[in-house]
Amino acid sequence: MSIEWGSRKTLLMGGAIFLFTVLWAFFLDQLAITPDSLLANVGNIQTIGFIFSVPFAGFVLFFALTLGTITASSDKDERGRVYVAVLVPTIIACAISALFFSKFAQWYPLALFYFGSIPLMLETSRMKRLELKNFVILRSSFSGAQRGLQILGIGVLVTLAVVALPQNQTLYEKFEEALFQGKVIQQLDVQKITADFLITTQRNTLIQVTESDSFGLLRQKTDSEVTNFVTLMDQTLETVNSQEYRNKINTQVKDQQNQIDTQSILNQIQKTVPGYGALREYYWAIAAFMGSILFFLAATFIIQPLAAVFGTVLYFIIPSETYGMEQNPSPETASPTTGGWKTTAPESSAPTPTYTHVEEFPKE
Repeated sequence: MSIEWGSRKTLLMGGAIFLFTVLWAFFLDQLAITPDSLLANVGNIQTIGFIFSVPFAGFVLFFALTLGTITASSDKDERGRVYVAVLVPTIIACAISALFFSKFAQWYPLALFYFGSIPLMLETSRMKRLELKNFVILRSSFSGAQRGLQILGIGVLVTLAVVALPQNQTLYEKFEEALFQGKVIQQLDVQKITADFLITTQRNTLIQVTESDSFGLLRQKTDSEVTNFVTLMDQTLETVNSQEYRNKINTQVKDQQNQIDTQSILNQIQKTVPGYGALREYYWAIAAFMGSILFFLAATFIIQPLAAVFGTVLYFIIPSETYGMEQNPSPETASPTTGGWKTTAPESSAPTPTYTHVEEFPKE
Protein backbone atom coordinates (compact mmCIF):
# COMPACT_ATOMS: atom_id res chain seq x y z
CA MET A 1 0.00 0.00 0.00
CA SER A 2 1.10 3.55 -0.59
CA ILE A 3 2.23 5.91 2.13
CA GLU A 4 -0.82 8.06 1.38
CA TRP A 5 -3.19 5.19 2.17
CA GLY A 6 -1.21 4.41 5.31
CA SER A 7 -1.66 8.01 6.44
CA ARG A 8 -5.39 7.89 5.73
CA LYS A 9 -5.69 4.66 7.65
CA THR A 10 -3.88 6.22 10.60
CA LEU A 11 -6.35 9.10 10.56
CA LEU A 12 -9.29 6.70 10.41
CA MET A 13 -8.03 4.69 13.39
CA GLY A 14 -7.37 7.89 15.33
CA GLY A 15 -10.82 9.25 14.46
CA ALA A 16 -12.51 6.07 15.66
CA ILE A 17 -10.63 6.16 18.95
CA PHE A 18 -11.44 9.86 19.39
CA LEU A 19 -15.17 9.23 18.79
CA PHE A 20 -15.36 6.18 21.08
CA THR A 21 -13.49 8.02 23.85
CA VAL A 22 -15.84 11.01 23.76
CA LEU A 23 -18.86 8.70 23.82
CA TRP A 24 -17.74 6.63 26.82
CA ALA A 25 -16.79 9.84 28.64
CA PHE A 26 -20.31 11.17 27.96
CA PHE A 27 -21.98 8.06 29.35
CA LEU A 28 -19.66 8.04 32.38
CA ASP A 29 -20.75 11.62 33.03
CA GLN A 30 -24.40 10.55 32.72
CA LEU A 31 -23.80 7.83 35.31
CA ALA A 32 -22.94 10.65 37.75
CA ILE A 33 -20.34 8.45 39.44
CA THR A 34 -17.56 10.63 40.83
CA PRO A 35 -14.82 9.70 43.30
CA ASP A 36 -16.71 11.50 46.07
CA SER A 37 -20.05 9.81 45.35
CA LEU A 38 -18.44 6.39 45.03
CA LEU A 39 -16.59 6.79 48.33
CA ALA A 40 -19.70 8.02 50.11
CA ASN A 41 -21.84 5.09 48.95
CA VAL A 42 -19.51 2.09 49.01
CA GLY A 43 -21.57 0.59 51.82
CA ASN A 44 -24.93 1.31 50.20
CA ILE A 45 -26.38 -1.85 48.71
CA GLN A 46 -28.78 0.07 46.47
CA THR A 47 -25.95 1.77 44.55
CA ILE A 48 -25.21 -1.53 42.77
CA GLY A 49 -28.38 -0.94 40.77
CA PHE A 50 -26.53 1.45 38.45
CA ILE A 51 -25.26 -1.55 36.46
CA PHE A 52 -28.77 -2.00 35.06
CA SER A 53 -28.96 1.56 33.73
CA VAL A 54 -28.69 2.76 30.13
CA PRO A 55 -25.69 5.05 30.85
CA PHE A 56 -23.75 2.10 32.27
CA ALA A 57 -24.52 0.01 29.19
CA GLY A 58 -23.37 2.87 26.95
CA PHE A 59 -20.18 3.35 28.95
CA VAL A 60 -19.31 -0.35 28.83
CA LEU A 61 -20.04 -0.60 25.10
CA PHE A 62 -17.91 2.34 23.95
CA PHE A 63 -15.13 1.79 26.49
CA ALA A 64 -14.80 -1.82 25.33
CA LEU A 65 -14.83 -0.60 21.71
CA THR A 66 -12.01 1.80 22.55
CA LEU A 67 -9.88 -0.93 24.10
CA GLY A 68 -10.67 -3.28 21.23
CA THR A 69 -9.59 -0.68 18.66
CA ILE A 70 -6.32 -0.12 20.52
CA THR A 71 -5.43 -3.80 20.70
CA ALA A 72 -6.49 -4.45 17.09
CA SER A 73 -4.35 -1.64 15.69
CA SER A 74 -1.18 -2.57 17.57
CA ASP A 75 0.54 -4.15 14.55
CA LYS A 76 -1.49 -2.71 11.69
CA ASP A 77 0.94 0.09 10.90
CA GLU A 78 4.39 1.33 11.77
CA ARG A 79 4.93 1.47 15.51
CA GLY A 80 5.33 5.26 15.46
CA ARG A 81 2.15 5.78 13.48
CA VAL A 82 0.21 3.45 15.76
CA TYR A 83 1.30 5.38 18.84
CA VAL A 84 0.34 8.67 17.21
CA ALA A 85 -3.00 7.27 16.01
CA VAL A 86 -3.88 6.07 19.52
CA LEU A 87 -2.31 8.47 22.02
CA VAL A 88 -2.94 11.82 20.34
CA PRO A 89 -6.71 11.33 19.76
CA THR A 90 -7.07 9.89 23.27
CA ILE A 91 -5.43 12.91 24.91
CA ILE A 92 -7.45 15.37 22.80
CA ALA A 93 -10.72 13.52 23.43
CA CYS A 94 -10.12 13.37 27.19
CA ALA A 95 -9.23 17.07 27.31
CA ILE A 96 -12.37 18.08 25.39
CA SER A 97 -14.55 15.76 27.49
CA ALA A 98 -13.15 17.24 30.70
CA LEU A 99 -14.23 20.70 29.51
CA PHE A 100 -17.82 19.69 28.75
CA PHE A 101 -18.48 16.86 31.23
CA SER A 102 -17.98 18.08 34.79
CA LYS A 103 -18.44 14.71 36.50
CA PHE A 104 -16.03 13.05 34.10
CA ALA A 105 -13.47 15.78 34.84
CA GLN A 106 -13.40 14.80 38.52
CA TRP A 107 -11.53 11.63 37.56
CA TYR A 108 -8.53 13.66 36.36
CA PRO A 109 -5.99 11.84 38.64
CA LEU A 110 -6.80 8.69 36.69
CA ALA A 111 -5.71 10.24 33.37
CA LEU A 112 -2.00 9.44 33.83
CA PHE A 113 -2.79 5.78 34.50
CA TYR A 114 -5.05 5.60 31.45
CA PHE A 115 -2.49 7.20 29.14
CA GLY A 116 0.22 4.98 30.59
CA SER A 117 -1.84 1.82 30.03
CA ILE A 118 -2.12 2.43 26.28
CA PRO A 119 1.51 1.55 25.38
CA LEU A 120 1.24 -1.54 27.56
CA MET A 121 -1.91 -2.64 25.73
CA LEU A 122 -0.25 -2.09 22.36
CA GLU A 123 2.95 -3.95 23.22
CA THR A 124 1.18 -6.77 25.06
CA SER A 125 -1.19 -7.53 22.20
CA ARG A 126 1.68 -7.21 19.71
CA MET A 127 3.92 -9.65 21.59
CA LYS A 128 1.11 -12.12 22.28
CA ARG A 129 0.55 -12.45 18.54
CA LEU A 130 4.14 -13.58 18.24
CA GLU A 131 3.96 -16.05 21.11
CA LEU A 132 0.51 -17.65 20.84
CA LYS A 133 -0.33 -20.55 18.51
CA ASN A 134 -4.10 -21.03 18.92
CA PHE A 135 -6.88 -18.41 18.78
CA VAL A 136 -4.15 -15.85 18.36
CA ILE A 137 -6.20 -12.72 17.68
CA LEU A 138 -8.84 -13.31 20.36
CA ARG A 139 -6.33 -14.22 23.06
CA SER A 140 -3.94 -11.40 22.19
CA SER A 141 -6.79 -8.87 22.32
CA PHE A 142 -7.90 -10.33 25.63
CA SER A 143 -4.38 -10.09 27.06
CA GLY A 144 -3.92 -6.52 25.85
CA ALA A 145 -7.23 -5.38 27.35
CA GLN A 146 -6.44 -7.25 30.57
CA ARG A 147 -3.11 -5.49 30.98
CA GLY A 148 -4.70 -2.09 30.41
CA LEU A 149 -7.55 -2.73 32.85
CA GLN A 150 -5.10 -3.90 35.51
CA ILE A 151 -3.26 -0.59 35.31
CA LEU A 152 -6.57 1.28 35.34
CA GLY A 153 -7.70 -0.66 38.40
CA ILE A 154 -4.56 0.41 40.24
CA GLY A 155 -5.27 3.94 39.06
CA VAL A 156 -8.82 3.81 40.43
CA LEU A 157 -7.48 2.64 43.80
CA VAL A 158 -4.87 5.43 43.92
CA THR A 159 -7.39 8.06 42.77
CA LEU A 160 -9.94 7.07 45.40
CA ALA A 161 -7.26 6.98 48.09
CA VAL A 162 -5.99 10.45 47.15
CA VAL A 163 -9.53 11.84 47.23
CA ALA A 164 -10.53 10.01 50.44
CA LEU A 165 -7.49 10.79 52.60
CA PRO A 166 -8.23 14.52 53.20
CA GLN A 167 -11.88 13.78 54.06
CA ASN A 168 -11.39 10.62 56.10
CA GLN A 169 -13.30 11.98 59.12
CA THR A 170 -16.28 13.07 57.04
CA LEU A 171 -16.47 9.78 55.16
CA TYR A 172 -16.28 7.78 58.36
CA GLU A 173 -19.02 9.82 60.02
CA LYS A 174 -21.29 9.23 57.03
CA PHE A 175 -20.54 5.51 57.21
CA GLU A 176 -21.19 5.48 60.95
CA GLU A 177 -24.44 7.38 60.55
CA ALA A 178 -25.66 5.04 57.81
CA LEU A 179 -24.75 2.00 59.88
CA PHE A 180 -26.00 3.02 63.34
CA GLN A 181 -28.78 5.51 62.63
CA GLY A 182 -31.04 2.97 60.98
CA LYS A 183 -30.39 3.65 57.27
CA VAL A 184 -28.85 0.28 56.63
CA ILE A 185 -31.56 -1.37 58.69
CA GLN A 186 -34.23 0.44 56.72
CA GLN A 187 -32.68 -0.69 53.45
CA LEU A 188 -32.84 -4.28 54.66
CA ASP A 189 -36.49 -3.71 55.79
CA VAL A 190 -35.86 -5.12 59.26
CA GLN A 191 -39.10 -3.59 60.57
CA LYS A 192 -41.20 -5.68 58.20
CA ILE A 193 -39.17 -8.80 58.96
CA THR A 194 -39.64 -8.30 62.72
CA ALA A 195 -43.38 -7.63 62.40
CA ASP A 196 -43.88 -10.69 60.19
CA PHE A 197 -41.99 -12.83 62.69
CA LEU A 198 -44.14 -11.64 65.61
CA ILE A 199 -47.43 -12.12 63.73
CA THR A 200 -46.44 -15.54 62.43
CA THR A 201 -45.44 -16.68 65.93
CA GLN A 202 -48.73 -15.51 67.43
CA ARG A 203 -50.79 -17.07 64.62
CA ASN A 204 -49.05 -20.43 64.90
CA THR A 205 -49.52 -20.44 68.68
CA LEU A 206 -53.24 -19.70 68.38
CA ILE A 207 -53.75 -22.30 65.66
CA GLN A 208 -51.92 -24.89 67.73
CA VAL A 209 -54.22 -24.17 70.70
CA THR A 210 -57.53 -23.93 68.84
CA GLU A 211 -56.91 -27.07 66.78
CA SER A 212 -55.84 -29.22 69.73
CA ASP A 213 -58.01 -32.09 70.99
CA SER A 214 -58.47 -30.42 74.38
CA PHE A 215 -59.79 -27.24 72.80
CA GLY A 216 -62.11 -29.32 70.62
CA LEU A 217 -63.69 -30.70 73.80
CA LEU A 218 -64.24 -27.14 75.03
CA ARG A 219 -66.20 -26.34 71.87
CA GLN A 220 -68.69 -29.02 72.85
CA LYS A 221 -69.36 -27.44 76.23
CA THR A 222 -72.49 -25.34 76.71
CA ASP A 223 -71.31 -23.46 79.77
CA SER A 224 -71.40 -19.69 79.13
CA GLU A 225 -67.88 -19.00 80.44
CA VAL A 226 -66.39 -21.77 78.30
CA THR A 227 -68.34 -20.57 75.26
CA ASN A 228 -67.09 -17.02 75.79
CA PHE A 229 -63.49 -18.27 76.04
CA VAL A 230 -63.81 -20.26 72.80
CA THR A 231 -65.33 -17.25 71.03
CA LEU A 232 -62.55 -15.00 72.32
CA MET A 233 -59.85 -17.35 70.99
CA ASP A 234 -61.52 -17.51 67.56
CA GLN A 235 -61.84 -13.72 67.41
CA THR A 236 -58.23 -13.30 68.47
CA LEU A 237 -57.10 -15.56 65.62
CA GLU A 238 -59.12 -13.50 63.15
CA THR A 239 -57.61 -10.31 64.52
CA VAL A 240 -54.08 -11.62 64.16
CA ASN A 241 -54.79 -12.42 60.50
CA SER A 242 -56.18 -8.95 59.74
CA GLN A 243 -54.33 -6.11 58.01
CA GLU A 244 -55.21 -3.67 60.80
CA TYR A 245 -53.36 -5.81 63.32
CA ARG A 246 -50.33 -6.04 61.00
CA ASN A 247 -50.24 -2.24 60.69
CA LYS A 248 -50.45 -1.93 64.48
CA ILE A 249 -47.50 -4.29 65.00
CA ASN A 250 -45.46 -2.40 62.37
CA THR A 251 -46.07 0.86 64.23
CA GLN A 252 -45.07 -0.66 67.55
CA VAL A 253 -41.86 -2.12 66.11
CA LYS A 254 -40.98 1.26 64.57
CA ASP A 255 -41.59 3.07 67.86
CA GLN A 256 -39.41 0.60 69.73
CA GLN A 257 -36.63 1.02 67.17
CA ASN A 258 -36.74 4.82 67.46
CA GLN A 259 -36.36 4.54 71.23
CA ILE A 260 -33.06 2.67 70.92
CA ASP A 261 -30.14 4.77 72.11
CA THR A 262 -27.84 4.28 69.15
CA GLN A 263 -25.16 6.52 70.63
CA SER A 264 -24.81 4.35 73.72
CA ILE A 265 -24.62 1.25 71.53
CA LEU A 266 -21.93 2.93 69.43
CA ASN A 267 -19.94 3.88 72.51
CA GLN A 268 -20.14 0.31 73.75
CA ILE A 269 -18.93 -1.03 70.40
CA GLN A 270 -16.02 1.40 70.38
CA LYS A 271 -14.92 0.14 73.79
CA THR A 272 -15.34 -3.59 73.23
CA VAL A 273 -14.61 -4.28 69.54
CA PRO A 274 -10.84 -4.71 68.93
CA GLY A 275 -9.42 -2.66 66.10
CA TYR A 276 -12.30 -0.22 66.01
CA GLY A 277 -9.94 2.73 66.41
CA ALA A 278 -7.88 1.54 63.44
CA LEU A 279 -11.07 1.29 61.38
CA ARG A 280 -11.84 4.92 62.17
CA GLU A 281 -8.29 6.05 61.37
CA TYR A 282 -7.82 4.13 58.14
CA TYR A 283 -11.35 4.20 56.81
CA TRP A 284 -10.12 6.17 53.77
CA ALA A 285 -8.05 3.17 52.66
CA ILE A 286 -10.92 0.74 53.25
CA ALA A 287 -13.35 2.92 51.27
CA ALA A 288 -10.86 3.29 48.41
CA PHE A 289 -10.26 -0.48 48.32
CA MET A 290 -13.99 -1.25 48.28
CA GLY A 291 -14.56 1.25 45.47
CA SER A 292 -11.76 -0.25 43.37
CA ILE A 293 -13.23 -3.72 43.89
CA LEU A 294 -16.40 -2.55 42.12
CA PHE A 295 -14.29 -1.45 39.14
CA PHE A 296 -12.33 -4.71 39.03
CA LEU A 297 -15.56 -6.74 39.05
CA ALA A 298 -17.04 -4.76 36.16
CA ALA A 299 -13.74 -4.83 34.26
CA THR A 300 -13.12 -8.56 34.69
CA PHE A 301 -16.58 -9.91 33.95
CA ILE A 302 -18.00 -7.33 31.50
CA ILE A 303 -15.52 -4.93 29.89
CA GLN A 304 -12.58 -7.29 29.30
CA PRO A 305 -14.52 -10.03 27.42
CA LEU A 306 -16.30 -7.44 25.28
CA ALA A 307 -13.00 -5.70 24.46
CA ALA A 308 -11.51 -9.04 23.35
CA VAL A 309 -14.47 -9.72 21.04
CA PHE A 310 -14.43 -6.20 19.57
CA GLY A 311 -10.65 -6.37 19.16
CA THR A 312 -10.93 -9.63 17.23
CA VAL A 313 -13.60 -8.28 14.88
CA LEU A 314 -11.76 -5.00 14.29
CA TYR A 315 -8.48 -6.80 13.63
CA PHE A 316 -9.97 -8.42 10.53
CA ILE A 317 -11.63 -5.17 9.46
CA ILE A 318 -8.52 -2.98 9.65
CA PRO A 319 -6.25 -3.79 6.66
CA SER A 320 -2.58 -4.54 7.26
CA GLU A 321 0.39 -2.83 5.61
CA THR A 322 2.97 -4.80 3.64
CA TYR A 323 5.33 -4.46 6.58
CA GLY A 324 2.75 -5.81 8.99
CA MET A 325 3.46 -8.78 11.19
CA GLU A 326 2.79 -12.28 9.96
CA GLN A 327 0.89 -14.48 12.35
CA ASN A 328 2.79 -17.05 14.40
CA PRO A 329 6.34 -16.50 13.15
CA SER A 330 8.93 -18.63 14.85
CA PRO A 331 10.84 -16.89 17.63
CA GLU A 332 14.07 -17.33 15.67
CA THR A 333 12.79 -15.44 12.63
CA ALA A 334 10.73 -12.69 14.34
CA SER A 335 12.67 -9.47 14.73
CA PRO A 336 11.59 -5.99 15.85
CA THR A 337 12.23 -3.08 13.52
CA THR A 338 11.95 0.64 13.98
CA GLY A 339 8.62 0.67 12.19
CA GLY A 340 6.61 -2.35 13.25
CA TRP A 341 7.38 -6.05 13.16
CA LYS A 342 8.38 -8.18 10.19
CA THR A 343 9.50 -11.72 9.62
CA THR A 344 12.74 -12.37 7.86
CA ALA A 345 14.76 -15.44 7.13
CA PRO A 346 17.83 -15.73 9.31
CA GLU A 347 20.86 -14.31 7.58
CA SER A 348 24.52 -14.93 8.25
CA SER A 349 27.43 -12.93 6.93
CA ALA A 350 29.90 -15.75 7.64
CA PRO A 351 30.96 -17.78 4.56
CA THR A 352 29.77 -21.32 4.32
CA PRO A 353 32.65 -23.60 5.33
CA THR A 354 33.82 -26.32 2.98
CA TYR A 355 35.27 -29.61 4.02
CA THR A 356 37.81 -31.91 2.38
CA HIS A 357 37.78 -35.57 3.22
CA VAL A 358 41.01 -36.70 4.82
CA GLU A 359 41.87 -40.29 5.55
CA GLU A 360 42.56 -40.80 9.20
CA PHE A 361 44.77 -43.85 8.64
CA PRO A 362 47.00 -44.61 5.65
CA LYS A 363 46.09 -47.57 3.60
CA GLU A 364 48.32 -50.59 4.02
